[in-house]
Parts: sequence; C-alpha cells; structure tokens
Amino acid sequence: MTQQQSPQRGDATAPSISEIVAVEQTGEFRFRGGIAGRAPRRTFGGEVAGQAVLAASRTVQDRDIHSAHMHFLRPGDASRPVDLLVEETRDGGSFSARRVQVVQGGQVIFTMTASFQGAEVGLEHQVPDVDAPGPSQTLPPEVMFADDPEDLAWIQAFSASLDLEVRFPEMPVRASAGRGLRVPPRQRMWLRARRAVGTSRAEQAASLAYVSDVMLLSTALGPHGLSYHDHNVQFATIDHTVWFHSPLRVDDWFLYEQESRWAAGGRALSRGEIFDRRGRLCATTMQEGLLRVRR
Repeated sequence: MTQQQSPQRGDATAPSISEIVAVEQTGEFRFRGGIAGRAPRRTFGGEVAGQAVLAASRTVQDRDIHSAHMHFLRPGDASRPVDLLVEETRDGGSFSARRVQVVQGGQVIFTMTASFQGAEVGLEHQVPDVDAPGPSQTLPPEVMFADDPEDLAWIQAFSASLDLEVRFPEMPVRASAGRGLRVPPRQRMWLRARRAVGTSRAEQAASLAYVSDVMLLSTALGPHGLSYHDHNVQFATIDHTVWFHSPLRVDDWFLYEQESRWAAGGRALSRGEIFDRRGRLCATTMQEGLLRVRR
C-alpha cells in the first residue's frame, strides 16, 4: 500500500494530474495521449476525458470550453497510449464546435463533442448555495477512518492513484455500505490535487474534466447498500457531460456535491455540482452508467 504523502507533494513516483491529461500534437488535428506511463489497468474515465478536452482546446483560438458531452464505448488500457482525432466541426461568430475520437489498438474507445465560446458579459445568477463545512473543518481520512483500516486503505489508495487529496463532510456511500447501511443517494467531498496543475485555461479545464468522473456514479449505490467493489456489481460509465461555468483550479480545495436521481433497467443517472472555496458554482456534471447486480 502506498503511504499517504504530503498534500503538497503527492507521490513523486506516480504521474501528476497535469502529466496524466497531457497530450502531444502529432498533426494539425491529431494528438497522442496516455504518455505519462501508467501501470497496466483499466483506464479511469477521467483520464481520457481530460485528454480529449485538452486536445480539442488546442484547436480553438481565443475561446474556452463551456460544454463537453462524452461517450465511453470500450474500456481502455492505461499502460498504452491513445490517439485523439479532432474534427473541426464549426467555427461561428460566437461559438466553436469540435468532435473528438479517441482510438486505442485500432478501436474507438471514446467520443466527445465539445463547444467553445469567447468571453462575454451577460446576466448572472446562481441558485445552489454551499452549506458544507470548509476543508479545514472537515476531518482528514486518517482521523475519519482511524477505527476502520479497510476504508482508510481504500481512500489512501484512491488518493495516491488519482493524485488527489480528499475529505468527506459525511460518510461516503462506499463506507456506509461497508457498515451494512442503506443511505440516500447523495455524497459530497472536498478535493484538491496533490500537485500543481497547468496554468492555462485549457489545462485547467482538462484537469476539471479529469476530476469530474470521481465517484459520481457510485452515488447511485447508496439506497441499495452496495459498493462498486462488491464482486456481484457490474459498474461502468456509459456517457458523461460537463458544463464549465467558471474557471477552477483543482490544486486548490473545491467541493463536489453528488446525487443520483434515478436508477432502473440496469442503468443509473447521477448529477454533480462543483464549487470553489468561495462557493461559486464552477461546473455541473451528469453521468449515466451501467449498474447491474449479478444474481
């Protein structure tokens, strides 16, 4: 088990978020991702999502991404690079549209359509408010799970593999399931990258896309007392959408509130809202996934 590192340093032997989402340009609209070098395993969806956002952003001038609609078609192998093919769908007077295909081993494993907009002044309002205790008032995992070595080991491994520090205002769905509890389909967490992310708007958006996949679908398991680590649970993302409202640096604390509004027919739908420390809504997410229990 990798030991928990300082939140400022992280695990120096593992790639940082910036390295994970990095892409190399190999042609006018072609990029190569997965260049950080990862151990063989199924790709975490946020990795290819972040790479796709960064690749598409590199083909747009003076406009920032405001929405990305993603479909996960096949599992990827994190130890192998991927090719990202960007289609210049349209550049209009106010918006630009791009389509991205991610290919690995000759197969399309992921697609994304994205829209970009230049800076514009308009009407402003925000309905949701943040009422969670701040990160400094929230127990770190080694305190929250001091009497629960299994969940502590899980969150330490989770933090190390994703290069994220995490604190839960309330018990997360997985820990509740381990205690035999059925809980409402809601959870929230403070997150922060362990190491600095890129400074450009495109790199920050790619990092946000990466973290937007964290634990979102697992919220649907709360009412059923299950965890995605249970051997009889089949669990995979089908599609995922991010609306980018305001810039967010993921190397500062931000709050991710999640809930599942529906599950049936072997699928589940979850929604998330991402706030910065000031309570500003920076992104909204929606995710549908496969959710089956083998009998």
